[in-house]
Amino acid sequence: MDLYYLDELAARIKVNRDKIARLRQELADLNARMRDKAIDQEFARLIGYQQEDEDVESIRARINSEIDALEETVKNDMEAFINGLASSELIIPIDPHPIIDEHSTTNSSIGRGKIIYKYRDGAIFTNFVGMFSLIFNNCSVKDIIFTPEYVLVNAKDEREARYRFVNSIREMQRMLVKKANAIALSVEQHVKR
Repeated sequence: MDLYYLDELAARIKVNRDKIARLRQELADLNARMRDKAIDQEFARLIGYQQEDEDVESIRARINSEIDALEETVKNDMEAFINGLASSELIIPIDPHPIIDEHSTTNSSIGRGKIIYKYRDGAIFTNFVGMFSLIFNNCSVKDIIFTPEYVLVNAKDEREARYRFVNSIREMQRMLVKKANAIALSVEQHVKR
């Protein structure tokens, strides 16, 4: 399990959530058209004019069926994302040699600075960071911040950064294991809005 896979899952979740939103809008538009059409049909009936009726219920059923299928896919992908993030097999492909922001470490009043671990091979994880942010309401967990291009660790030196990185990931995973169902339901409710 690695960030590449989680980034793909997050992208698929985003695409499917967008499809759900479009289908819900299509359903709302269909319902609005049907209210207008009901008046037109009543008018046509009153004046003795026969109007062909399209099969609105089958269109509505098709849209609802698509929404249900996409919601199930999003739910399953969210569970896979959370399980992958909580997995002891998780691999975060960062360069083992960080960039140390000397200016922030020497001028910091608390003695901590910014240690930056870039993702290997110039990888960018925009979708992962977006989904991570949705789950945690921001991109940080304890002493680390995920960005699409790198992981930032608040520490005074490389040794402390490694310690804080490992502890932050462990803490995140423990929290995910305990609250996986609640998180999945919370994100699912966010998706349905």
